[in-house]
Amino acid sequence: MKTYAYIDASNIIYGTRDEGWKVDFKKLYKYLTERYQCAKVYYFAGKYKDSVKQDSFYKKLSSFKYELVLKPVKIYLAPDGTKVRKANCDVDLTFYAMRDKDLFKRGIFLTGDGDFEILFKYFIEQKKQVIIIANAKRTAREIKKLQGIQFNDLSVLKKTIARQ
Repeated sequence: MKTYAYIDASNIIYGTRDEGWKVDFKKLYKYLTERYQCAKVYYFAGKYKDSVKQDSFYKKLSSFKYELVLKPVKIYLAPDGTKVRKANCDVDLTFYAMRDKDLFKRGIFLTGDGDFEILFKYFIEQKKQVIIIANAKRTAREIKKLQGIQFNDLSVLKKTIARQ
């Protein structure tokens, strides 16, 4: 079954950090391509300008064969004066998934963000198999309640994809 994966980086990074572990992205890529035979694995994330450490990390992800979709991180002040950092990759992830919809039968989404409910419902209506892999505690209720998806708690994969 032709399968594409879409990773919402911030959702996965913060979802595992909240549980006290980090993803080994080489292991994650291997898991997705071996377990689900993913033809494409997209990684959506923000990028800070002139960050050597981040550039090195993204270069490593590219070497693992992730397809990177990076957006500049914007920094602005919240009303309370705190700095807020946002890259807003959700629209990009949605765009890529919709652009690719005729190329896959199964979509794997590594995100628990409730904003994606409409996208998942559409794919279910289109008879696509939808698999969500996310931190169960951080996943929106409306996503977990969706009929027709397969939901996998990211913590179940900890032994398989955690960084040592």
